[in-house]
Amino acid sequence: MTRSQPRSIAIAIAALLCLAGGLLALSGAPASAHEERPAVFPDGSGSVPTFLGLDNPRQRVVCRPDSDERIARMKAGALKRRNQSLLRQCEFHSIQDAIDSISRRRTSIYVLPGRYVEAKHASSARSDYCSHLRTESNDPLDASQYIGSIASSLSAEEAADAGESNPIALSYADQRRCAHNLNLIALFGDRTPADDDIACDSHFCGTQVVGTGRRMTDVLVDNRFSKLNAFRADRAGGVYLRNMTFQQAEFNAVYILETDGFVVDRVLTRGNDEYGVLAFASDHGLIKDSEAYYNGDSGIYPGSGSDLNGDNPDFEVSRYAIEIRNNRSHHNALGYSGTAGNSIWAHHNKFYANATGIATDSLFPGHPGLPQDHARWNRNEIYSNNINWYEKFVDTGVCAKPMEQRGYLDGTVCPVIPTPVGTGVLIAGGNFNSTDHNWIYDNWRYGTMQFWVPAPLRDEFDPQKLFDTSHGNRTFDNQMGLAKDGTIAHNGSDHWWDDQGTGNCWEGNAYSRGAQTDNFTIQPPGCADGGSVLTPGLPVKDAGFLTCSQYDRNDEVLRHPPGCEWFDTPAKPTAAAPARATSQPAGRKVAPAAPYLGVLPGLLFVAGLGMVRRARRRS
Repeated sequence: MTRSQPRSIAIAIAALLCLAGGLLALSGAPASAHEERPAVFPDGSGSVPTFLGLDNPRQRVVCRPDSDERIARMKAGALKRRNQSLLRQCEFHSIQDAIDSISRRRTSIYVLPGRYVEAKHASSARSDYCSHLRTESNDPLDASQYIGSIASSLSAEEAADAGESNPIALSYADQRRCAHNLNLIALFGDRTPADDDIACDSHFCGTQVVGTGRRMTDVLVDNRFSKLNAFRADRAGGVYLRNMTFQQAEFNAVYILETDGFVVDRVLTRGNDEYGVLAFASDHGLIKDSEAYYNGDSGIYPGSGSDLNGDNPDFEVSRYAIEIRNNRSHHNALGYSGTAGNSIWAHHNKFYANATGIATDSLFPGHPGLPQDHARWNRNEIYSNNINWYEKFVDTGVCAKPMEQRGYLDGTVCPVIPTPVGTGVLIAGGNFNSTDHNWIYDNWRYGTMQFWVPAPLRDEFDPQKLFDTSHGNRTFDNQMGLAKDGTIAHNGSDHWWDDQGTGNCWEGNAYSRGAQTDNFTIQPPGCADGGSVLTPGLPVKDAGFLTCSQYDRNDEVLRHPPGCEWFDTPAKPTAAAPARATSQPAGRKVAPAAPYLGVLPGLLFVAGLGMVRRARRRS
């Protein structure tokens, strides 16, 4: 992309950022996410797998002692007869044991109706090697390589007393060797971790794990907070997960990592501390016809999607890495989110009754593919994202209780990240994203929100990249404040933008109040005319993340950081235009000033905060 930025000013600002980071690194800041090994993208040679049906001759059958009773209660028909036939072939009572027995590719694991807690693997004793990975690992990771950071469930003293020395982020080789340190059910496809090739090359490639009930809830995998992840598919090209429910994970209910070719089909994820379905550094993926609720981060998270268009300077994409369609994600902190959510196409979904409907960002370091680019959200219903979990459960201390006592399956949601309550679509430092042909309504703060994120937040200190986010985004042909049936349900303000970035445009949208409501200082030109241009002299508007990014649900003060308004419930909108929400005429004059002069104080704070987080993690 091209932007006219004075190089000398950028260098000066970058120098000030480095100075600020050094000065602020003495203080503390909250952690951002669970730890994970550095990830890389697949080579893109895979493909989206197809469902092999319920009669694959390469099969394993799993059942529970009461599966026969559950099948007997099924409605008469072909599905019941197939379940009765499969029941007679059942050899396994553990999904993991069935996976471990696979000897050929494209094997189907048929899971009959029942509740699966995988007790053998949830509580099995670790080997001496797997209990001392921090000191004994043959393939250790340095803590500075971790993506994100959390505190261990055991203190250092408790871990020593237990005779354990365990990092949370493990190399692929250690994950594979110690599969149940962190995972209830695990599928690893790369049998040669010593080489640099991450492609699936084992008999586990193409594995399908399929619930055979009539409803998603007929087959329930209950992690009971015993492991970080309920189901993990790692370098497992061709994996297909269908017709099951996963619940009560400390991190992810379903976790897809470094995988080229996957499908999540008719899967329910609920009551998890962080994510429902998380796909990371993966390609040729499809998430469809699924549901997610009561998750403390997002119901669906396509983070670090394979960066197919990272070098593409145009709005049009070459192809998408992950498709998300016909899902419902509701009653989560966020319906959908994705740091470095690149080359994602989400359409015909419903994101409602969350704190924020959709969010993508370039806020956190360590995610391959930053800065975020080329996602498309179209023909989705994004509405009523106004639930204030912060007031309901964080401020009241519910989220300070032990995880199993918080009532996640009863509707408690404990947000692990800060997000502006009452927002439909949030783009925090993304490029070339398309928000089009959606129904965005009844979001009491903003219908859409977009702001620039400085590069130092992702550990990027090249002065030429300082202003490399919030460019080329288009918001067009949406129904703002209008439901699919034409019902009027106003957003607080239709659009919020910090005036930063070039090539951004908003056009062709229909508005419930008859005209666009926004906070734009200058209405940018249309998309065909190139969109927004650099306007020297405009101070950066505070999007709120300067103060709200200090959020820490485990800290009594930072549960609701002083000055943060994101966690205040917005008033229900009326037909009247919100205050300070009307666009200024395109010809308004701007007082001359040095470019980015108003940016410096915020930049110093943000960059310092980012460095504080990383200094704390490495210590």
